[in-house]
Amino acid sequence: MNKKAGWLLVIRSLMFKKIYLRKSVMLITYIYLLLLLSACAANLKHVPSQSLNGKSIQKSVSIMVADIGDERIDEPSDRIGQGASYWLPISYYARDFNDNKLPVSFYIAQSLSEDLSKLGYKTKLANDINMRTPLSLDESIAIAKKEGMDYLVTTKVKDGKTNYWGFLIIPFFEPVWTRIGYDSQLINMQSEKDIISFQTYNKETEWYFAKITVFDAIYDAGLFGRHWHSTAWGETVVSDALAETAEKISDKIQSK
Repeated sequence: MNKKAGWLLVIRSLMFKKIYLRKSVMLITYIYLLLLLSACAANLKHVPSQSLNGKSIQKSVSIMVADIGDERIDEPSDRIGQGASYWLPISYYARDFNDNKLPVSFYIAQSLSEDLSKLGYKTKLANDINMRTPLSLDESIAIAKKEGMDYLVTTKVKDGKTNYWGFLIIPFFEPVWTRIGYDSQLINMQSEKDIISFQTYNKETEWYFAKITVFDAIYDAGLFGRHWHSTAWGETVVSDALAETAEKISDKIQSK
């Protein structure tokens, strides 16, 4: 084989490798974009915090829980997270396991109702489970009266979001931070002026094994983002905040 033919083989080999690499990158990017499109919806299922296990109450009363609003600024009612992997921003939206829209304020009220029920209270949700829209305070009181409830608990969301940055230069781990804040009221339906207010705020950073190097961090959101959000909102950060509120409410009721 002469020198010219040898160089041609080298050039062809390099061109083949370049084409193969380009196609591989395009395929991976295409798969990633598909993952992003499907990952925008995060299915949430509330799991009560383990801190509620073994808790008991002396007297059981009926409690109606009402979502009375979401005061987060410039946030769609169902958005629970937002972040970026390199140049690709993405938002995550809450869905139930039937893929129906799940507003954050409704989810908080519904989950708090479940926690109070776990403690032993007879609970009902004031909001329509199909419409899932907030009620006014007056509407909530009227519904609680009509149902003959002993207490009304209202919740109003002030803050709530999960954030991440996929390009942080931290090998092997991805920091994902979540915050949740809401106000709640305990209203004695026998004396509506007997109102006790609570403020709940929880913020935690969770560390997940994700990237291998800084260069593959672009794929973190598409591959793992839905899991990050579902866990933070369904099992850890938000569940811990709800358990704290449920225990405070229970302590006040039991002390009366």
